[in-house]
Amino acid sequence: MAQLQLPIFIEGVTLITSDLGYSKKDGQIIYFNGSLPVFTHEESDLGSFKMILSQLYINGSASQPQLAKAFSIKTQAVKRWVKKYRDEGIEAFFTEKRGRPPKKK
Repeated sequence: MAQLQLPIFIEGVTLITSDLGYSKKDGQIIYFNGSLPVFTHEESDLGSFKMILSQLYINGSASQPQLAKAFSIKTQAVKRWVKKYRDEGIEAFFTEKRGRPPKKK
C-alpha cells in the first residue's frame, strides 16, 4: 500500500499560478483567485483538499505540475484525484471506503 503524502501548507500567501494562490491562517486553508477568496477548508480536511485541487485542474485554473509543486506532492497523486473526480464525482472524496479493514501488525 502506498504511503500517504500530505500536502505542505506554507504560512502566508503562496502562489500556485500568477492568478491563483492559497494562504494558511488559524488552521484554515483559503484559496484565492486574484484577491478574491474562492474556497476554504480545515488544514486537516484531505477530502476537500483533493476535491479543490481536482476542480482547479479541470476548470483550467492550474496545471497538474503547478499544483504538485505548490503543495510539495507528487504529480501522480493529482492525476489520481482528477480521475477519481471525473469518474465518481465530488462525493467520492467524502465517502468512507468499503472493504476489508487494514491488517493489524
